[in-house]
Amino acid sequence: MTAFLISLAITSHSLYAYVASQTPSHLTVTSVASTIIFSLLLFSRKYYFFSAHTLLLSITIFAIYIHLFTPAIHAIQISATITYVTPVIALLLIGRKTAACYTVLNLLPLYIIFQDLGTPAKNAQAELLHNAHFYIHSFVFFFFNICIPLAVWRTSLAAMHLQQQLQQHSALLEKQKNLYRKFFQNAYSAIILVNEEQQIVEANQKAKQLLNLYHHPLPCHSKLIFNQAIGDSGQLYKRANSVLQIDAKERHEKSLSAWYVSDASEQFHLQQQFKALGAQHHQTKYFNTQVNLPNTTWLREQIDIAVKGAAPFIVAIADNQNLQVLEHGIDAEQRKLLYKHINKIFEHHNQANSAVAYLGSGRLGFIAAHNEALIDTVKQWQQNLDFWIRLGNLQYHAKYAVSVAAYPQHGYSAERLLKNAVQACELRHSNVLYSVFDFSLKKQRLGRHEMALLLEKALEYDELEIYLQGKHFACGRLIGFEALARWNSHLLGFVPAGEFIAIAEEFGLIEALTQYIIHKLCQTLANYPALPVPIAVNVSAQDLEQEDFAQQIKAHLQKYNLAASAIELELTEYSIANDRAHTLMQLKSLSQFGIKLAIDDFGTGYSNIARLIEYPINRLKFDRSLLDKIDTDRNQHALLSGMVKICAKLGIAALAEGVETTPQRDALAQLGMQEFQGYLYSTPQPIEQVLAPYVLQLQAH
Repeated sequence: MTAFLISLAITSHSLYAYVASQTPSHLTVTSVASTIIFSLLLFSRKYYFFSAHTLLLSITIFAIYIHLFTPAIHAIQISATITYVTPVIALLLIGRKTAACYTVLNLLPLYIIFQDLGTPAKNAQAELLHNAHFYIHSFVFFFFNICIPLAVWRTSLAAMHLQQQLQQHSALLEKQKNLYRKFFQNAYSAIILVNEEQQIVEANQKAKQLLNLYHHPLPCHSKLIFNQAIGDSGQLYKRANSVLQIDAKERHEKSLSAWYVSDASEQFHLQQQFKALGAQHHQTKYFNTQVNLPNTTWLREQIDIAVKGAAPFIVAIADNQNLQVLEHGIDAEQRKLLYKHINKIFEHHNQANSAVAYLGSGRLGFIAAHNEALIDTVKQWQQNLDFWIRLGNLQYHAKYAVSVAAYPQHGYSAERLLKNAVQACELRHSNVLYSVFDFSLKKQRLGRHEMALLLEKALEYDELEIYLQGKHFACGRLIGFEALARWNSHLLGFVPAGEFIAIAEEFGLIEALTQYIIHKLCQTLANYPALPVPIAVNVSAQDLEQEDFAQQIKAHLQKYNLAASAIELELTEYSIANDRAHTLMQLKSLSQFGIKLAIDDFGTGYSNIARLIEYPINRLKFDRSLLDKIDTDRNQHALLSGMVKICAKLGIAALAEGVETTPQRDALAQLGMQEFQGYLYSTPQPIEQVLAPYVLQLQAH
């Protein structure tokens, strides 16, 4: 449009020149130029680049024509100026490359002007200064061909960069708005947006309320809110009046993450209670405060650890030979001094795996390594534990007789090694101060291997019987039974359960024994569909280690068309201490199937009370060892009370085992215990005798 107006102005001026000098050629050229430019203006709507290039070429051609064939000096000057402007027009209409081409092309008219080619001599005018014509045209050429194009190019480049930045900023704002709409609108969780520097840049209303962000203008650093650097999801962060937890982190942009925050104050306080009770439980479970030494439970665990190490060691029982003086002539504080000195003896010998525990009645138990003849090791330790010590005003002679069982010669488990060491102690002659366990010293006993063979045959020929003992509420109402195995051998007579179960564990028959009991129980229950309460079966650690244990239990129930609620599984604390991931998987599978799970003999094994909440446990059976001293031991009373309250809060039933008297039952009931098992309510009876009333009930219907 600008070129058309200029061309129109030149045509008007040419019309005046035609009237004055009557030169029609000049008028013709300018008219043609105006027509062409107007046509290009119309074509540019559809053919922009073609029209732009044609315009530039037309300007150059008309300028050269005027310069060569027009005698008017002012027309020559105008044509030169228009030619010089073509790079600027090219830069504006097309781009910098085309502008550069026309800058080079303009060297031709500049050269023509300098040489005065085609300029009529009669129209030449005197120059005001020498070479003024050269300087003026050089200045005009460089101004229009170099300076202005560079300025226009730089301005357009800056405008382009500014436009890109605006577009990027607009896109970022749009993404943030979408992110805000996606995660903040109608969110049920407290959510904050955090950048790479861990600065909180935005938060929804719930997050502002939870984190009290109304007093902290955003953005602010997350450390100011959480009082420490943020780690992985699931961690707890303590504040003045609350505890926060980052439940999850989601990455949505290169520089932004969405954090889901929750109030974990109640969870934190519950964990603190668990830790406090766990520490108290650990103190009661593993330590004898009367002598400041570990107890039998602790020693048993140390033996298990030593067994896993596979290096030879001894388990020793040391009996005090001056027990009467110790019990009647020395007070409690002096006894602590004695056992403190004994502990120093073990520290002095500095054996990496030596450990000493107090077993009661002046008896010590310890483990120690031995790399020489076994009898020499025993003699050395007997000498170590034979010394004089001043206790108050008394010079006391501490003299211990030592009896040992060695790993692996005399057993492969803590239970067996301890029993054999105690047996060596009991079979030791009174005038001998040391002894070593010997299988030949067992009075009229069959070898353990022979007993294992007989047990295997007993399982094969169905010699074992199932007895049931009831579990009751305090009022006496029945809530379930526990299945107990009994073996009345044709060759051995009645074999105590503790004895043949230990043999089964030692010789790898425990899995077969468990499957035998479950199969026989399910087979029997198929005849008693009216039984309204479950029957519990004990499960060992070896059972849970089987890959398909849960499937075996389900198969027994399905075979006899029994509901999952017909049986309950009782696990020892030790059984859930091994291979946590595998055990948890097995228990979850059983629980999801509908089988109730219980922890048996709780308080005697290896578990931590805080860890029990990880497992799908329905009932805790407290061992009688935790119940014996609740009337005399304040710590044990407080510990048991706290455990019962935690069970109630977690929805876990608490059952007291070994309840034999009414006062004992009443004391436990005052603590909140509601379920009981023991001779106060019922003794173990054959399963057919116990279930007989339910057959009559079925026949009556």
